[in-house]
Amino acid sequence: MDKLAKSAAFALLALAPSTAHADDWKTYETAHFIIYSNHGEKDVEKLATGLETTDGLMRMASGISNKIEPVKVRIYEVDTEGEVEAALGLSDSGVAGFYTSNILGPFAVTPHSTTFHNGDFTPELVLHHEYAHHFMLQYFPAVYPSWYVEGFAELIGSSTLEDDGKIDYGKPPISRGHEIAVDWVALQDVFLKPSEKLYGLDPYRQGWAMTHFFTFSNERAKQLRAYFASLYAGKSRADAARVFGDLERLNREARAYVTAGSFVYKPVTVPIARPVIEAVHPVGAGEAALIPETIAFSDDDLTAYRDPGERSHEQHRRDEILQRIRDKARFYANDPFALYLLAQTEFSAGHYKESEAAADRLLAIYPNHARGLVIKSLNVARAAASLTGSAQAAKAQEARALALKANRGAPNDPLPLLAFYESFRLAGLVAPEPAVQDLILVQGLLPDNTAIRQQLVEEYALDRNWTKAITTLAPIAYNTHRSPLRAAAQERMAQLQASLQKEQGTDTQTASAAPAKP
Repeated sequence: MDKLAKSAAFALLALAPSTAHADDWKTYETAHFIIYSNHGEKDVEKLATGLETTDGLMRMASGISNKIEPVKVRIYEVDTEGEVEAALGLSDSGVAGFYTSNILGPFAVTPHSTTFHNGDFTPELVLHHEYAHHFMLQYFPAVYPSWYVEGFAELIGSSTLEDDGKIDYGKPPISRGHEIAVDWVALQDVFLKPSEKLYGLDPYRQGWAMTHFFTFSNERAKQLRAYFASLYAGKSRADAARVFGDLERLNREARAYVTAGSFVYKPVTVPIARPVIEAVHPVGAGEAALIPETIAFSDDDLTAYRDPGERSHEQHRRDEILQRIRDKARFYANDPFALYLLAQTEFSAGHYKESEAAADRLLAIYPNHARGLVIKSLNVARAAASLTGSAQAAKAQEARALALKANRGAPNDPLPLLAFYESFRLAGLVAPEPAVQDLILVQGLLPDNTAIRQQLVEEYALDRNWTKAITTLAPIAYNTHRSPLRAAAQERMAQLQASLQKEQGTDTQTASAAPAKP
């Protein structure tokens, strides 16, 4: 999970949902987002315009076609930052919004109003910053140094939308302070030393300054792209850094740029679809009531938590969320979303009997509910694993039939494709190539879902395709945000790299070409 302010605390506080007026909740669909809000279309249109403009800016900067249709990101606009914190089990943390992805899909949470005031550090900046992370992983799922990951997100997040509709690309974020030049880490160290030996580098402040410097210099921008390309080709840090020439001169030039403080920025016209809001739908009473639990839901693999204390706290947090979902699902006994969320959460918690019972109740009322069919398929596939021979094959085929039915009813939903793959894996069978291709497609549509990404890693490893396994695991193993999963992923990365080196003797560094500038 990516958050601008991250804490290891996971105790769930009392979630205070803004559902006193549950009937007011609506979804506002745009070209790339689905916004949940109960604050009226005028306010939502402003939020939506900022999001779509930010998306358009990044597409201009990276050359990504607008015709590519990924899974839309859901945005939950809650009342205050207190509700943002409650979703994370925090209090008085300073978290002004967050972005995450799980089996429910990618989503971000942002407050409608805040009580803090810190320059231009606004919920909009946080939201756009976090969406930049999603965009980078969606279209450039490789390893970048932390200074560039956060610097690119800051460059996008601090770009402000003006009244004339233009966005000020590269506008300095005042909230990051004026200590950049004082706390500057020499670029010789940045480019030559491994990240664990870089002390004092602030990836937000200096990362933004470095990204700004490289972005707005034609010569240096080309060099940065060449540097990333060299890393991707497997060159060492020192060899890749040769594209910059004299690193001491580069450092003097960059520091002089920062010290001068005259950061140029471009008022850019970003064309976006009009009207911005393409469709408006009411949110059902059950789904509205369960918004606090939906945004608090997590399904990361708890066995990968290396810290026992973190694992225990997270387990307790999830248990409390599940109980709240059970209570609300009893109240909204015939609500399709309530039954689906209950079935999914029970499955993620390993309560398979309860999960299948909830899915059965859902399908008894809504026989063609795609995600209800998905949960049923997963449970049937698990049951097949306890069988042998023709009985196992027949049960697995039953699971596949449910997945295919879900796919016919919701062809744009990636989860039926995932269920088709799982009808083999969970049943204890080797997934054939078409099912693995489905998994690859799902991972591409949901690139920041760690469980799906890790499963694809193991498929590549099973096929002894060490290079693909390494590059697929890299975003988790080298996540710039502290993550309970990162240590386990790094352990697996070391195993994969050892296997590759043993078999081929190749360098295993990964990177990608840097986005360009508009």
